[in-house]
This record gives sequence, C-alpha cells and structure tokens, in this order.
Amino acid sequence: MAIVLGSKIVKDTKEYNDYALGISLPIQIGDVAFNQTFKTIDQVKTNIKSLLLTKQFERLMQPELGSGLQEILFEPADDEIATKIEDTIVSTISKWLPYVTIQQINVDTKNELKDKNEVDVSITFTVGNSSNLESITFTVQG
Repeated sequence: MAIVLGSKIVKDTKEYNDYALGISLPIQIGDVAFNQTFKTIDQVKTNIKSLLLTKQFERLMQPELGSGLQEILFEPADDEIATKIEDTIVSTISKWLPYVTIQQINVDTKNELKDKNEVDVSITFTVGNSSNLESITFTVQG
C-alpha cells in the first residue's frame, strides 16, 4: 500500500518550472547533475517503469516493492502468460501508484521475444482525475 510521507503542492505551471520532481530513467548525467523531470506526467512515467521493472525483494527495507514480472517470464510459456502479466501490472500499480488509472495494457509475446525471455509491454493510462491519455512502452527481460 502506498504511504503518504507529506504533501507539497507541485503544479505544472510556469511558476513551478524550475522545481524538479525527480530523476529520469535511464539515469544519465546532465549539465549539472542527473537528468531530472520537471513535469508530473514525466515523473509518473518514470515511476511506473521503475516500479514494474523492480523485482520483489530487490529493494532493501521494502521487500514487497516491485512487480515480479521477471519471474513470470521464467514460468512455462503458455497461452496465459499475457494475462498473468496484465494481472500483475494492474495489481502492482493499484497498490503502489493508486493515482494512476490503467485504460489498456498490450503485451507482445512474439516467439522471438519468448526465446530471449522478453516481452514488450505498452500501457495506456490516466493520472488523477485528468482525462488525458498517456502511454509508456518498455521491455521486460527475464
């Protein structure tokens, strides 16, 4: 379950343009430090990708954080692997990122990807009570 540590209003307006919300993934060195995100939607995309690609028990002091998607890739390849991945994504995001509403999940399990224990995942979602559809695509590797 998500834990609220504090509340600070950060708005995507001109007044707050200089406030970084976090670092972007993959981590890269920018002009001064790591590349940072300055828009809420960019940070949400980074949070989703980071959460889903984190293995459970990988995070020290928070063993439940993560999705376990990599472990699914090492299960026997059957017709229900896409459904298992979708269910895992929905439950993980609803637990850790409750402000994200998933609209659609596409899981690409082509044979050439299965042979390498990989799947391509595309998620379409909204944030909060916004009606703007956003999407993120990434590869899960076993």
